[in-house]
Amino acid sequence: MYLIGSGMGVGFVLLACLSRGEEGNLLRRISVYLYKKGCIHKNPLLNAHHVQKDLESLHPGESGLLLQGEYYMQKIRLLLLVLGVGTLLGVAARAGADLEGSLTDCGELLRPSPGEGERQVELRAWLEGEEVGNIIVTVPERRLDRQEAQELYERFWEAWKRRALGDNPSWDQVSLSLTLMEELEGYPFAVTWKSSDYEVLGRDGRIHAAQMPVPVTLMVESRYQEECWQEKLELMVVSRPLEGRELLAAQALDAYRQAEQADQNRDRILLPEKLGQDRLSWHEVRENHSLLLMLMTAFTAAGVFLLQDRDLHRQVLKRREHMKENYPVIVNKFLLYLGAGMPIRRAFQKIALDYRHRQHGEPQPLYEEMLLACNRLQAGISESRVYEMWAARTGLQDCARLSTMLVQNLKKGNAALLARMREEGDRALQEDLNLRRKKGEEAGTRLLAPMVMMMAIVMVLVMVPAFQSFGI
Repeated sequence: MYLIGSGMGVGFVLLACLSRGEEGNLLRRISVYLYKKGCIHKNPLLNAHHVQKDLESLHPGESGLLLQGEYYMQKIRLLLLVLGVGTLLGVAARAGADLEGSLTDCGELLRPSPGEGERQVELRAWLEGEEVGNIIVTVPERRLDRQEAQELYERFWEAWKRRALGDNPSWDQVSLSLTLMEELEGYPFAVTWKSSDYEVLGRDGRIHAAQMPVPVTLMVESRYQEECWQEKLELMVVSRPLEGRELLAAQALDAYRQAEQADQNRDRILLPEKLGQDRLSWHEVRENHSLLLMLMTAFTAAGVFLLQDRDLHRQVLKRREHMKENYPVIVNKFLLYLGAGMPIRRAFQKIALDYRHRQHGEPQPLYEEMLLACNRLQAGISESRVYEMWAARTGLQDCARLSTMLVQNLKKGNAALLARMREEGDRALQEDLNLRRKKGEEAGTRLLAPMVMMMAIVMVLVMVPAFQSFGI
């Protein structure tokens, strides 16, 4: 990596010297020099044919060659910047790895300092120039002699006591929980402790409520290898001084206890009305979810209001789907009646009246619209106007085409009406077939997830007993 970094550095200096005749800052001079000398604009591998056209389309009226040159010089500057930063990071990473290495040039492994713990080192072994392989070894930390351990312990004990005391002012005034640690970073000692009264000072260092002040003895034992040190800490657990609201709340609680003890035979407790010289009032805190219910009501109302439009539109789409399903049947009935010589008006009314006579289940929207159109015919509205209104109310392009054919036949006459109706019927049947095929595919897609879940359950039911029988 150092060789690569040196090569990159020498190359950069060389390019800086060669590009002194160009204008601009250092990176621009080097990019202009490389663009001219590298003949990028003439190299088919580096110069995409569509680049110049794209630049000309983005900057109309400007020279394509100038735009292309500036474009590639900007790419060269970016390339040089990335290479330079990447090389510096690579060299820095290699230097950091060398500084953190454990193997010296003399073939010695550096032990971790006391308190750092053991270290895993991966070594690559070579035997007479032949690689043996990679070996992972464990390097324990350096072991202290007795004098070094004693000197280090003295510093450790002072640091441990400071950390354990926490925010308490001194060991004679302990009102907050202690920070008792089993080890301290940077020291190789393992610590255990015992409290003379766990009801006051718990194993985790927390202070529990008790009659204050209470003297407590904390026995601390520190170990390193075979060495052991025992210390005794005498501390006084005192009440934490109360301030502000906490003090007022404690005084109010004391006032309530006095009132409660005043007459325990009564079925009611007369709450104190004064605290010192100040008036004291009491209010029971009850669970009140009314605000939450009102917020939920507001959100629900807004959701219902907004979702109603979507439900309405969904109903319209569902209605149109029913109409599309009935449309091929109506066209075939038209074709049958017109082929038998029946007039258009009579055929239209017969289709609607037949539906009314046999209709017993769910109403069919397209037939209902035809019944409404028949009522308009009986009311004296012109036949062509009724057909146009019927098509407009259905909202279907299919009905619009059918209405156009019927109106044209009424106004101009059309000998090819039956042929056009036959084509319309074939087209309607094909669309109906496609629609049903699409619905079948959607139903199959919806059933795919339950089928996969059922298959997974069956596989579990089959495989689990099989594995259990083999003792797996």
